[in-house]
Amino acid sequence: MKKIFTLMLAVLLCVAVFPVGYAAQSKSPEKQYETIISVETFTDGSYGVTTLSQVGNIGTKGKVTHTKSYTYYDSDNTMLWQVYLIAAFTYNGTSATCTVASVGHEIYNSAWQVTSETASKSGNTATGSFTVKRYLLGIPIKTINKTLTMSCSPSGVVS
Repeated sequence: MKKIFTLMLAVLLCVAVFPVGYAAQSKSPEKQYETIISVETFTDGSYGVTTLSQVGNIGTKGKVTHTKSYTYYDSDNTMLWQVYLIAAFTYNGTSATCTVASVGHEIYNSAWQVTSETASKSGNTATGSFTVKRYLLGIPIKTINKTLTMSCSPSGVVS
């Protein structure tokens, strides 16, 4: 029951508050729209929210640019960090190709550090891989590995 309540609270928080706070704090590209893809909960009450956003090329036939982000919150709903993958795709109705893939991050609590981030692209897919660690007195006490993936269909639908 507690997990369901936490999940519902997280979704409500993200829908009601997240876009305003997120846009005000993030250095990632300006978004045209944002869709919550998933909410991941942890045993300590913390949670991560994955979102997908179109950031450019709206109305431009044959090109799309999207951002997929993962934002991590503590059990008090305080945003601690965010990692994101930005990808540009071309499509023509028959095939799609990822032309650019890059990664970035934002840290809102100094106890956390991104220790690794890589971007790759292959065919119509972009991938960002991240390792984020929480430190106490210089010793890592929590590690979160996250992989974000986006693919584009021949019709320009990104998921």
